[in-house]
Amino acid sequence: NRKPNSLHLIGSEHPRQVHNIRFNIGRKDMTCTAALLDRPPLSLAEGEISRKEHTCVVNVGLYRSGTTTLAEAFTKLELKAHSHFPSLSPHLLKKILQDPHGAVQEWYSTVGLNEILQLASDHDYICDGWIALLPFLKRSALEEIEMQARDASVQIKFVSTSRSVDETVKSELQHWVIHDLECQSELNFDEKCRLEDDLRMRAIQHQRHVKDLCSLKLVTLLPLSNNIQDTWSDILPTVTDSSAVSWFKALNDVGICNSNPSLPIAGILVTMRLQCSDNEEEATSTIKRLLDEIEKDQLCHYVLVLGVDADERNSKSASMVIRHLQEHKESTPQMHSFHLVTNPPRQLHDEPFAICKVWDQMAVKAWESGADWVMLLGDDIEITCPFHHRAFYRSFLDISNRTNAPFGFGCPFWNDTSFPGFPTFPCVGKMHYKIFGGLIPEHRRESFVNQDLDPYLHNLYLKLGATPCVKDATLRNGVGGHDGSSEARYTRIPAEGWRDFVLEDYRSHLLPFMPEGTPEFITLDVVVPSYRVRLDYLRSICHLKVPAMIRAHFIIIIDNIDALLRAARDLTDGSDVTIPQAEDILERHLAMSGNIVRVRCNDSNLGASASRNRGINESAAEFILNLDDDLIPDEDLLEQYGRHLSEIDNTVAGLVGLVRFPRTPDMPLRHAAVLMSYLTFMFEIAEQKNKMYSPAWGVTANILFRRTHIRFDPIYAKTGGGEDVDYSLRVTEACNGGQLLAVPEARVVHPFWPGSIFTLAAHFYNWAIGDGALFQRFPEHTSWSFPNLPETILITLPICCLWMQMNYWQYFQFVFLSIAADFVVDFFCGDYQHRISVVQGIGKDRLTEKRSNLFYFFAHILANWFIVVLESGRLRGHIMRRNYAQGLFRRFDWHIGRLPNAPTNFRKREGCKFCFFVAILSFIWYCA
Repeated sequence: NRKPNSLHLIGSEHPRQVHNIRFNIGRKDMTCTAALLDRPPLSLAEGEISRKEHTCVVNVGLYRSGTTTLAEAFTKLELKAHSHFPSLSPHLLKKILQDPHGAVQEWYSTVGLNEILQLASDHDYICDGWIALLPFLKRSALEEIEMQARDASVQIKFVSTSRSVDETVKSELQHWVIHDLECQSELNFDEKCRLEDDLRMRAIQHQRHVKDLCSLKLVTLLPLSNNIQDTWSDILPTVTDSSAVSWFKALNDVGICNSNPSLPIAGILVTMRLQCSDNEEEATSTIKRLLDEIEKDQLCHYVLVLGVDADERNSKSASMVIRHLQEHKESTPQMHSFHLVTNPPRQLHDEPFAICKVWDQMAVKAWESGADWVMLLGDDIEITCPFHHRAFYRSFLDISNRTNAPFGFGCPFWNDTSFPGFPTFPCVGKMHYKIFGGLIPEHRRESFVNQDLDPYLHNLYLKLGATPCVKDATLRNGVGGHDGSSEARYTRIPAEGWRDFVLEDYRSHLLPFMPEGTPEFITLDVVVPSYRVRLDYLRSICHLKVPAMIRAHFIIIIDNIDALLRAARDLTDGSDVTIPQAEDILERHLAMSGNIVRVRCNDSNLGASASRNRGINESAAEFILNLDDDLIPDEDLLEQYGRHLSEIDNTVAGLVGLVRFPRTPDMPLRHAAVLMSYLTFMFEIAEQKNKMYSPAWGVTANILFRRTHIRFDPIYAKTGGGEDVDYSLRVTEACNGGQLLAVPEARVVHPFWPGSIFTLAAHFYNWAIGDGALFQRFPEHTSWSFPNLPETILITLPICCLWMQMNYWQYFQFVFLSIAADFVVDFFCGDYQHRISVVQGIGKDRLTEKRSNLFYFFAHILANWFIVVLESGRLRGHIMRRNYAQGLFRRFDWHIGRLPNAPTNFRKREGCKFCFFVAILSFIWYCA
């Protein structure tokens, strides 16, 4: 006991165990050894009841490391300890933070008292959770706990492990980050900004309450220090039955438990252009402001690497800035070290400034100086988030937990409000240095000059989901930013081909580093060329739900400047805007769903193929989904594609989705005729998946391809026609003969083209002019056939007018009767009923009601007229390209060999028609 000049030996349950006993007599410390002899256990007489008083230490300390250390020490002494923080609702977590008085009072008055008494009766030590908030109760509550526990033969001893307020707040902040309590308590941005202040206020109030309770002898203070085995071993025997020697040994064995890991260190990389200013305030104000913004986050410890241009290294301004930073390092513990890197001379011999190589050199210096990640910043940025370090700390923890990679793996990026969703300022983890030996992989260092390094790093980690945008870590980019507030400081030199080789670098360097079985995401970009700029259609595309398995960007290529400006005016107050401003307005509007959207406008009308190529060149994804701008996709479109992409191998070059034309009971005659003409057959080819074959190509209205070096050929018509066949065949060839798979579940609804019968006919006519180029490009997929109606008219015109000497009326009779013969052959050769079934449709959209026979009869006539117009356009295309040998009297196999009998059957049909044409011509000539 604590009486002077007395000795109290504490025995052990285990016989013949030797203890070193430390005791105090007066002012002298002495040690002796006692041998504990075998003692037979005491036994109670039958029916005798023993009720021994039980002591329970209740730790009301707020410092988590202290509470856990003491719990481990109790366990070491074979005493029962309880240190569990209960799962709480977001509301309660937030209330404990912001209103600890009210939270603990509500808990105590309902279930708290009973829970404490139950825990105290079952344990020798309890802490954590609600227990730490007991000092916020009134003194009478603690006395009530003691009294009711005493009635249950439990003696309560309140203690409080504590440290300074600053240390407590720092520890609590890190605890909130590590356990993701900001997310669990659903704090909004403003509440996250106030988190440190709330924790500090709570720690100050807790410390004051504990101090008052200590003065009333209700609580014993246990200050946490580096030598707790000395200090605590003197105090704990006063509140427990264990000796100072036992506590000394137990505390010495456990050490300080649950101490948070060392705070991560950020590498701040800053390049400055001092512009040779000799004004000290001007030279240092920018860097002062930046450091002030960085140091607002009290958890932020950093290495600063400053890049100064060679022509300014010895200037007075540079000397002032360097001296200021050296003095700042001495005055603030947050800056671990400061390093200076001299950039090569700017614009030497008119060469562009290689800022990417400078970043690489600075990043290596930061990593070698102990940085856990590096931030590529500039002196022109404004950090608008006071807890940026906490946000990135949590992001790297999330990446590590999700990928099973070491802490420091990944490349999260700042939320640049001047360019939303774009990774303009990445934070690259230290594991990148271990994998690649620098910021830029050695074999790519000549590829990057001053552009594209940030999106390259982002896409390098994208398939692993290790490059999230840290939404709370906001900043604004001033000079050279996307908002157009000022001009860029240097000539921009893009990195050629990085979108194609980033996947190679991922597979060859990054993927082998990952643990086996690490899940990979699907990178898929949606490319939409748009001439119409219909906001309702574009919204339906850009607002598609992106499944968790997919990382997607939506790339909209505007091919009509006037339509873009008109759409931008509709979205604003109607005032005039520039093209970059219009792009930004439309981009922000389409990105309101939260998806990442890019809007780019061509300088002139380039056509569908060139616009799709620009979209592909803007993308770095492994898969590219082509959509038209005049369709409505099903909400689960990307989910359906993602489900199939997760199951395919490298033998699949792409997926063909379903482009459904709407069938309604009141369908106009012209729309039924379009369906009966088979002009929409390839749009809906995915529905034939189980009936016919796997398609060789699909329309670009809804088709997904694996990324290759292949691009669309701009020789085809600007409005489209043939480019989809050409591209599909060349992509499958580039994928070593890979196949296309039909995915009818990936559905979009394509409204019928607007306009009258003649407008539709003109659309098909221009369409066929373009697709006629396929005959020269792929002659292996063509075959000879009898002349069709336009070809017959072309070759008979000179014969009829010159040799047969027919007049115009007789020739008109021939043309009219030939058109009728074309209709009759199709009507009586079994094609008519099949055309009706096409109008009815198949699958879930099938029409159950049929129209009148007269309706289908006239639709059949109109469908044949559409086909004649289409064939006329194709004929004109052959003549324009002077493709007589490979175009005239030849037919393209649109099934690409998938239906071996199709060319033969078609030839028979055209032969039958041609016989009618000859017979009609002969009859008219004979009658004449």
